[in-house]
Parts: sequence; structure tokens; C-alpha cells
Amino acid sequence: MNAARKTVRAYVELARLSNIPTCFSNVLVGGAIGGLTDWSQWRMVLSVTLAIGLMYIAGMALNDALDHAIDRKQRPNRPIPSGRISVRGAYTFAGICVAIAIALLASLGMAALLLGSVLAITIILYDWLHKNFQPAALLMGCCRGLVYIIAAFAIAGPIDWTTAIALAGALTVYISIVTFIAQTEVDATSTRRNGLALVLPLVLVLPAVLVRPETWSWAIIAAFPTLTWLILAARLALSRPPNTKNAILTWLAGICLIDAFFLTLLDQPVLALGALGCFVLTAIGHRYILGT
Repeated sequence: MNAARKTVRAYVELARLSNIPTCFSNVLVGGAIGGLTDWSQWRMVLSVTLAIGLMYIAGMALNDALDHAIDRKQRPNRPIPSGRISVRGAYTFAGICVAIAIALLASLGMAALLLGSVLAITIILYDWLHKNFQPAALLMGCCRGLVYIIAAFAIAGPIDWTTAIALAGALTVYISIVTFIAQTEVDATSTRRNGLALVLPLVLVLPAVLVRPETWSWAIIAAFPTLTWLILAARLALSRPPNTKNAILTWLAGICLIDAFFLTLLDQPVLALGALGCFVLTAIGHRYILGT
């Protein structure tokens, strides 16, 4: 029994499962873009959430499998360098997760299947390139932006492309910058990128300009905790010495707050509360399972 628990724990760490609620909040925004209004559509929302969650898990497993030699020096406690999971086991796990995710998306239509395939390819390219090609951070950003588009197409409602591009573009920029900063997470002497933390709150500006809700009160209410959280993360990144790891964890949990803000721009305050719940789950989860 203890051996089984240790194995499960190792795969939970490999998958960075504490970040999964951010996938759900992303899907909520994508669903809202695609016209999520009917409770009968929730089967599709749950299917997309499971598929995106499995894609995320596969990406994390593949990342660790490809980086296992580097992690032996920089992160020896990770599941692979510590010997709890083999490299082959991680590759197999990633492959199974991708296969199930693609099958789920295929059941939601050709558009979801094609976009899901693009997402899978983008994840693989990022994991393959990111250690030696710094601009690969943009690929990670595109992965998150694609989630909005995939969820919107899966719901198959009328899509306002100005809204879709504004929100997906903002999330892509946010994740790209966070990923770019995270590339120097283990190097305490390399902190020049941390100044980009000051740019991150600006990702809320363009969507607020282009996506104008019928009622601004909910958006204003949601903007306050979101900006506060991003400022907290910036203070961590810019402190002396910089606390980059905790800043990254703060930014990761902040994805859900950004999603909540976007949902208020889409006049979906109830769904925004769901994204807020995802934020709480992510923040709590980081206490037990590191998200980076």
C-alpha cells in the first residue's frame, strides 16, 4: 500500500496537478466566448476540461522526461531524477494522456480535433525547444491561448472574433512573459528578466478596451483582486534578493483571477465565481504540490 501511495504521489508531482484548476478556468472563458449559456452544454465543458487537463499533464510529463539530465543537477527531488519514475514511464504516461485527450476532442467535432492536434504539437515543440531556445516561451503562451479557442469551438456557438483574439492574445502574452521569467528560476544571479513583472498588469488593458461588458460593475470588482495579486507577484520578483519561485507560483494562480476578470467582461459573473474557486484551489494546491 505504501509503495502504491508513493507511486501515485510521484505521478501527481510529475503532472504538477496543483495547476489543473487553471485549465478549468481557461475552459470557462473559452466556453463563454463560444456562447455558453445552457446547462445542457456542460457535458461539452467537462469533456473539454478533461481533455485540456490531460494535455497539460502530458506536457508536464514530457517536459520532465526531456529535461531529466538537467534536473539531476538543478531539481534532484523531482520524480525522475529521484528515481521514483523512469524516463520511459514518463514518456508512456504522456503518450497515454495525449491519446485520451485527442479522443475526447474528436468526439466534440472536427474543429476541436484539429485545434487539439495543433495544441499537442505546440506542447511538444515547447518541451523540445525551451531549454536551448528562449523564444520558445511564446509557444507556451500560445498553448494557453489555444485553450480559449478550442473551448469556444467545442461549444460551437457564435464566436465574436474580436473578443476571442483580444482575450486569447492577452493570455498568450501573460503566459509567455511568465514562462520567459521562469527560465531563470533556478539561477538566483540572473534577475534582469524580472523587470517584466511590471508589464503583466497591462494584459488586462486591451481586453477591457475591446470587450465592453453591458455592466461594468462586476468587471471593476474583479479587476481589483486581480491587480492586487499581480502587484504582489511583482513585489516578490523585484525584491532583494528576488523570490522568483514564489512569484511564478503567484502568477500561475493568478491565471484564474485573470480568467475571472475576463468572464466579467463577457457578462458572466456566475462563471467568474467558478474561476475564483479555481484560484482558491490552485493557491491551496501549491502548498502541497509545487506548480513549477
